[in-house]
Amino acid sequence: MTDSQTALPFDEDANMLINCRTQHQQWNQALMKHEQDINQLVSLLTDLLAQHNSSRLRPRAIQYVTRFNRLKSQLRRLRLDMICSGSACFPTEHPICAEPHAGFYTGLDLSMHRLSDEFSTLSTGCYQFLSVLVSLNLL
Repeated sequence: MTDSQTALPFDEDANMLINCRTQHQQWNQALMKHEQDINQLVSLLTDLLAQHNSSRLRPRAIQYVTRFNRLKSQLRRLRLDMICSGSACFPTEHPICAEPHAGFYTGLDLSMHRLSDEFSTLSTGCYQFLSVLVSLNLL
C-alpha cells in the first residue's frame, strides 16, 4: 500500500535529471569564466613582458603566465572530460546522472573547489604584483 504522505509530487528521476543538468551548467559557466579571466590576465602580463625588460620583473611575470596557462589547461581538461554542457548528454531514457559525464558529483565538486581555490590564490598574487607595478609607475 502506498502512503499518500510519502508520495513525491514530481517524478523523482525527472527532478534529479534537472538538478544534474543545472549543476553541470553551473560548473561549465564557472570554468568558462575562470578561463576568460585567465586569458585577460595572461594578455596583460604578456603586454607587460613586451614593454618592460627588467631582470627583476620578467621572472615573476613569466612565472604567473606559466602558472596561469597550466591552470587554464587543467580547467579546460576538466570541462572537456567531466562537464556535460549539452542537452544530448542526459538522454531521459538513461538512469539519472549515471553517465560518466554526470555521475561524479563528489569528485567534480572537489576538483572544482580545488581549481577555483588555486585560481583565486594565483589571481590574488598576480593582482598584488600588478598593483605594485602601478604604484611604481611601471604600468
